[in-house]
Amino acid sequence: MTAIIFAVSCRKDTTTTESTVTATDQATAEKSYSDAQSISENAVAGGSMNYRTTKLTGSPCAVVTSSVSGTNTVVTINFGSTDCLCLDGRTRRGEIIVTYPTNQWYTVGAQRMITFNNYFQDDNQVAGQKTVTYEGLNASNQPYFSVGIAGTITYASGKTVTVSWNRTRTWISGFTFSGGTSGTPVWSSSLEYSISGTGSMTNSAGQAVNINIPAATPLVYAVNCRWAEAGTISYTLVSDGKTRTVDFGANTPPYDCHNTATVTLANGTVRTITLP
Repeated sequence: MTAIIFAVSCRKDTTTTESTVTATDQATAEKSYSDAQSISENAVAGGSMNYRTTKLTGSPCAVVTSSVSGTNTVVTINFGSTDCLCLDGRTRRGEIIVTYPTNQWYTVGAQRMITFNNYFQDDNQVAGQKTVTYEGLNASNQPYFSVGIAGTITYASGKTVTVSWNRTRTWISGFTFSGGTSGTPVWSSSLEYSISGTGSMTNSAGQAVNINIPAATPLVYAVNCRWAEAGTISYTLVSDGKTRTVDFGANTPPYDCHNTATVTLANGTVRTITLP
């Protein structure tokens, strides 16, 4: 995992350490579970499978298999038992397993279940369950999903991050419809999506944290970028009741892919961090 880099000072500051650890833990978990959904959507929808080919060799990075079990279809995305370097620059191994009602991938109200079997992203083990419900189109004619996440990220060091989150994930650009302005949505490698919602987390220091991503300033991700491109997160440590804010950039397109964010501590101090 990429270390935190302090842009202003190297002076030891326990408040800074606490705050940036939480910001890094949250960013790692958010991206890990978000990537799993993007990979599953790409695999099931039969898209270009940007994650299937290694960056260096062009050999298969993931093997996708599908089977029917009762009324459900089960899709397994297997990255193998050793690390595979994917096109987004992240390494993966293990399996992502997606279960959904057969022929109802884009049926409003249909739920998809994403689970993991010994799955690692950048040597961080991703475990738990992600439930995705397709909600149809919003007022801006954008596909959106209700998401529930209950899981644990385990770092190579053995430290863990546990999360219980509710999210709204909205495709904001880079998609079309099979039926013109409606019908089945089809996404491309230029897909951008936003994430907002609330939840709780226990960070890798063992501290309980409440998380809020406002709908007015959601996190914005692009499939071809490793980090959040825009949006803000506020988090409050249960132990002190104080709120900190992480800012990934203005919610104004066009967005740019960058690996930094700013953390505003409870005392007003601002720090720049490098994202994992």
